[in-house]
Amino acid sequence: MNKTKLSNMASCDLSGKKASANKLTALTKKTLVAALFAGILAPASSYAAAILVVDEGGRLAGGGWTNLFQNTFGDTLTIINSWASAPTNLSPYNIVWDGGFFSNPGATVAANVVSYVNGGGGFYGQVERPCCETHNAWVTGIFRTLTGDNALLFGAAGDSPSSATGTFLTPDTTILLQPNDIRGTTFDISAPGQLAVTDQSKVFAAQVAPNGFNIGVAYATSDLVNNAGRIVAISDIDWLSGISADEANALANIRQFLLAGQSLPGGCGANPDAPGCQPGGSVPEPASLALLGIGLAGLGAMRRRKQQAV
Repeated sequence: MNKTKLSNMASCDLSGKKASANKLTALTKKTLVAALFAGILAPASSYAAAILVVDEGGRLAGGGWTNLFQNTFGDTLTIINSWASAPTNLSPYNIVWDGGFFSNPGATVAANVVSYVNGGGGFYGQVERPCCETHNAWVTGIFRTLTGDNALLFGAAGDSPSSATGTFLTPDTTILLQPNDIRGTTFDISAPGQLAVTDQSKVFAAQVAPNGFNIGVAYATSDLVNNAGRIVAISDIDWLSGISADEANALANIRQFLLAGQSLPGGCGANPDAPGCQPGGSVPEPASLALLGIGLAGLGAMRRRKQQAV
């Protein structure tokens, strides 16, 4: 075999290796980038959440709420029996769930909750019938501060004159649509208190009957004064005593809303499939952004090695 033929064969072999390496590098890049962006753009609510639960009176554990969140949703729960046991800094938690209804935890704890929501946290406030006006007033103060609605008033109107069940409505918010479409489904209540708010578009649950009360309100990040966090309140803790399939779906939606809920354009609650009604992806968390940076740095290193090899 002459030298020219050997040289050509070596050149072809080297070119083939380079082409294979280029294909492998391109494939690796695509795979890495896809994996990175899949992880970053996945909704935060698809992950297990860290939740502080104030289970005053044991209603949440006794009614199945604790089992649902811990064993079905996979969340990590820190359960305390009183707001007096709550830490000052609530930021380690993705959600703070108020299961209290009798006590007024005081201005300092309320300020801690407000600070937590302004830092991006999700807060569920529990409202009850006239037995519990001190707690209702405490939750009212938190919601007034966060929403800027000084006419907002939870409770203080007696028991509802209606015996109707609670029904989820069609306001323009993801709380009714993700991960389940709960519009028009019902949940059990018993003599709830009123949730009076200025902006009726924030009411996502009510007794659909003459003289029925508003019994569920939800505010997304864009609805709040500091454009941070999310808050939900439902009147009547009895709805968490024995959880039906529809109520479990509703709790999944409330959980997801508190983690990453959004307001939607006008009319989307009634017609979520209309153009422009699909909510956007979640904002990447700092850890996810760091992961993207590491991945991009790795791609740069791969490119430099490839150039050096050539």
